[in-house]
Order: sequence, then structure tokens, then C-alpha cells
Amino acid sequence: MRSPGPDTASLRAEARVLTLAGLILLGLGFPLTLYLVSLALAPNGLSPVLPLAIGLPPIMLGYIACHFASVRMVKARALESDLVR
Repeated sequence: MRSPGPDTASLRAEARVLTLAGLILLGLGFPLTLYLVSLALAPNGLSPVLPLAIGLPPIMLGYIACHFASVRMVKARALESDLVR
């Protein structure tokens, strides 16, 4: 027996949650990275690899979350257009 697929409301709700999570991660990752870069550029500062090592994971996770949110929205729109026809 085949289970019913996701409906447009649930896909849009997932997209909202993923977008919010992605924006929070990006909002934390960019300022953190810029702050660590300023510390790395200071005399007797941090290692130049540290901003990349600490700032990259939240930025990448935020980007990936926003990407999957847009994929969910495209699926919801495709389902919606199929229902209209």
C-alpha cells in the first residue's frame, strides 16, 4: 500500500522552519567570522585558520538549510499547480 505524499501545507511549514534555522545560523556565523578575522589581523592575533575553522560550519549549515527550504517551496508549488489542473 502506498502512503500519501506530503501536502503543500506541511512542505511550506517545513520550509519556514528551515528558513528560520538557516537565517539564525547565518546571522551567527557571519558576525562571528568577521570578529575572528579582525582578531587574526591584529598584531599578535589569532591563527589565520581559526576564523575559517570556527566560522565556516554555521555559515555552511545555514546555507544548506536555506537551500533545502527553497527546494521544499518548489515542491509545494509543483504540487499546488498539479492540484489546480
